[in-house]
Amino acid sequence: MSTKKYIVERIHKINRMMNGFIEQDLNIFQKVRILCDLGLSILIYGSGINDYFQYQFYKRKHIDRKTFIVHRKRMRIVKTFNDVNDRKIFDSKPEFNKKYSSYIQRDWLDISNSTFEEFENFVSKHNKFIVKPVAGSHGKGIRIIDVDGTKENITNLYKDLQRDNPIIEELIVQHNELSEFNPTSVNTLRVVTLLCNDGKARVMTANLRVGNGEKYADNFHHNGIAALLDVNSGIVVTSGIDMNFNRYYVHPVTGKQIIGFKIPYWEKVIQTCKEAAHVTPSVGYVGWDVAIGKDGQIMIIEGNAAADPDISQMPDQIGKWPLYEKYIKKI
Repeated sequence: MSTKKYIVERIHKINRMMNGFIEQDLNIFQKVRILCDLGLSILIYGSGINDYFQYQFYKRKHIDRKTFIVHRKRMRIVKTFNDVNDRKIFDSKPEFNKKYSSYIQRDWLDISNSTFEEFENFVSKHNKFIVKPVAGSHGKGIRIIDVDGTKENITNLYKDLQRDNPIIEELIVQHNELSEFNPTSVNTLRVVTLLCNDGKARVMTANLRVGNGEKYADNFHHNGIAALLDVNSGIVVTSGIDMNFNRYYVHPVTGKQIIGFKIPYWEKVIQTCKEAAHVTPSVGYVGWDVAIGKDGQIMIIEGNAAADPDISQMPDQIGKWPLYEKYIKKI
């Protein structure tokens, strides 16, 4: 991408975010002031454009801004706790599923390393399954396939999948209390753990994430809704929020109340995530995406070794840097 094109795209993005996040019509002088303040925030705090607007830096003082985990501070956490080579395990879904097989709790298959017979056997057990790209994030490229079980169709499907070589997984049947929020999506938890230098895994933040529409994934960056949990009780303590800063006390589709909801099997969720945090001790900062099965099975969907703190800071608009700073100083 040329420098000119990059600059033009950044300007358009800033203008969109000004119009989307700030609840007033801005004149040219107000826009220039915010643009200058954004530049200073990038230099002083290491903020990104998203950080500046989604954490409302345009109306915050210095003492408040410095408590937020913005891009520079997130990278400091990642570089302090996560080995750059071992992070690759979390970037590859097949590698992750292999290493964390005891926490996956569902059948899966790597198309690139599987025979047709193995695929045919998988389909015979799961004629409806989910397809995921082996790399990527934010739920991009995820789709569900419902198989017509004829030999010819299975053969053709196998050939089609081989073009992209994704992984395929058994569909998750989630706990009914979570399904009630949005039945068309798997509604999950994001639990962030930090493996500290005393050898203890600590749960730093946790969120409930629910879909908002027809998509299978509940991803926050694709129309999903996120709310903050109290890590001790597993109770939702904020309203839900989406990327457009809309707030929800009840789900907009089903009407199920968000704030005050208690996550079922919360103690098992915490125990599972803390155990998983010790599997790759060289990667100490991980955001775990967790589903709860219909019978209370705790299923880790994936781990994120550079987890974005946006969903932990946007719902309550409170910076979470002080939670991490004390552990970074000990290293």
